Amino acid sequence: MNDFDSDMAAGLLKKEGHEIVKDESSADVILFNTCSVRQHAEDRVLGQLAELKAEKKKRPDLVIGVMGCMVENYKTKFFADYPHVDILIGTRSIPELPKAIETVRTERRQVLELAKTGFGYELLEMPRLEGKFHAYLPIMTGCDKVCSFCIVPYVRGREISRPLREVADEVRRLAEIGVKHVTLLGQNVNSYGKTVASGESVSSDFATLLRAVSKVPGIEKIGFTTSHPEDASEELFQAIRDEEKISRRFHLPLQSGSDFILERMKRDHTLAEYRKKIDRMRELIPDIAVTTDIIVGFPGETEADYEATKKALADIQFDGAFIFKYSPRPHTAAARWEDSMPMDEKNRRNNELLNLQKEITKRKNQTWLGRTVKVMVEDMSKKSREEVLARTWQEKKVVFKGSGTLIGSSLRVRLEQVFDETYRAEVVSIPPPPRADHSGRPAKTGASSSSERAGTKEFQPEQAADRR
Repeated sequence: MNDFDSDMAAGLLKKEGHEIVKDESSADVILFNTCSVRQHAEDRVLGQLAELKAEKKKRPDLVIGVMGCMVENYKTKFFADYPHVDILIGTRSIPELPKAIETVRTERRQVLELAKTGFGYELLEMPRLEGKFHAYLPIMTGCDKVCSFCIVPYVRGREISRPLREVADEVRRLAEIGVKHVTLLGQNVNSYGKTVASGESVSSDFATLLRAVSKVPGIEKIGFTTSHPEDASEELFQAIRDEEKISRRFHLPLQSGSDFILERMKRDHTLAEYRKKIDRMRELIPDIAVTTDIIVGFPGETEADYEATKKALADIQFDGAFIFKYSPRPHTAAARWEDSMPMDEKNRRNNELLNLQKEITKRKNQTWLGRTVKVMVEDMSKKSREEVLARTWQEKKVVFKGSGTLIGSSLRVRLEQVFDETYRAEVVSIPPPPRADHSGRPAKTGASSSSERAGTKEFQPEQAADRR
């Protein structure tokens, strides 16, 4: 969601004549788009803001602004603690950014913009960042889950969804300007469709939305994030199975393997219920890659609770996991509980789980060697200008020989080697050049043709079932 907010802010400012510069020393405006989910992210922003105090003294006309979750969290406290900050823009007030900058320059005063209702922007009126083949697209915002550790409901507000027709229209508009890969965004995309901005029910759900977006010509790949186990449904799993455009990576945060801790976290599911959904998803979609989030050192976590989480990682065999030490967040229920675990113990548990997951990921990555898979090329490799970086539909990184003309293309490669979590591959088939229409212009191409797929060693579902 933060990536989308940054793109939106950049698009709005470009529309008003601003340009992005590489060095802050040559910038007239410096903006921070912030996240409050973890304390470490906030600390980095606060440290950089403190460093800018001296720069503001040297350049009084420099405009410094903060956007996003930290603004919702701290509000005017920012101005009290960092008086050299000029602008505060909340999560649903991004369209006010250009006007806020102008106000600071003309009226020489600080500006705070907060809104608690609606999205704060209309999709069909959004500025475009041309030349991108991948776009983030919010389908909902806010969250109604109120997990005891999570600040998102406070900084993003209550959950509201966009009507299916509006989302589908926007996806079509994106396809028309060359976007091939869309990532659907929401704090809990699985609960899409429960309410719209007016408070009314939407006659749709996330599975239906995915099927509709999959039918848009020109869109070749569809991802989404983030999901909640309670709302991960059979209908959703079936939609992923049936629609080949949908990413085969499913990120489903577990947070803990202990039912006691899950209850304290207000996760609304047990480990057994979570396992049942993972097993069903893998049964329906054998080539699915499942990743997760884990929190260690949550208030009240005993050694037995920690061991339950460790066992869950070993048993479920995730493709990857983001593992974090608990840090209390303001405005949450857990922030009022005693956080008595010594940091040394949190570090031990965190490092132990990281090492365990590293070995699991390594073993699972080895099972993909020798397979021919579909990838989408994202960029040139950072290590070689003769190679490109791509991702599989399981969102695994792949590098192979190729030029910049392949960026945005979908092709098939054979995975030959894996180093850490990056594969080296050989190209099996490349997309044909665009056919010219009657005007002589290259015609837009959509999904790969059947002739392109002929003669390749396709992934067989039973292979994954045998290797689980």
